Amino acid sequence: MYRGWMMLLATSLLLLGVFLVIVQGRAGKVASEIRPEQGYLAPDFVLPRLDGQTVRLSDLRGKAVLLNFWATWCSPCRQEMPTIEKVYQDSKSRGLEVLAVSLDAGSKSVVKSFMQELNLEFPVLLDPEMEVLRVYRMVGIPASFLIDKQGIIRHREVGYRDWTDPESRRLLEGILR
Repeated sequence: MYRGWMMLLATSLLLLGVFLVIVQGRAGKVASEIRPEQGYLAPDFVLPRLDGQTVRLSDLRGKAVLLNFWATWCSPCRQEMPTIEKVYQDSKSRGLEVLAVSLDAGSKSVVKSFMQELNLEFPVLLDPEMEVLRVYRMVGIPASFLIDKQGIIRHREVGYRDWTDPESRRLLEGILR
């Protein structure tokens, strides 16, 4: 009799564990689809680069990513860009990728001129319809996401940030490990 109860208890615990894994997996999926949050897989996207090639976020797994939404007409974005360039140059050899998503609806030449004017070398993606911005549920810019090497969002920033300050460097170091 005792052995029967133990088998029933063990089976019940096993089924409960399987159920919790399934529910937890679905909860994580729903959270990342509904609103990108710290601790969840970053929503995947494909966007064209300024040079015409395409980039898929999930293809960058294994690299740390600073995903930044910006526009040439945004004054705080203009101030933030040189700090992003600095950390890109300092950390690209360690696996940091910068994806600067331009929301400019005009000609690509406006974005190219902006990049040349500020001597920016990191990759620029184009999202003139703001489709990816909507997926990431952002309404203001600049907006940035730090995504670790496994594709998990580790930090979200809305508004200007000096990416060269000590706190920002600590956050970047966390995704580069």
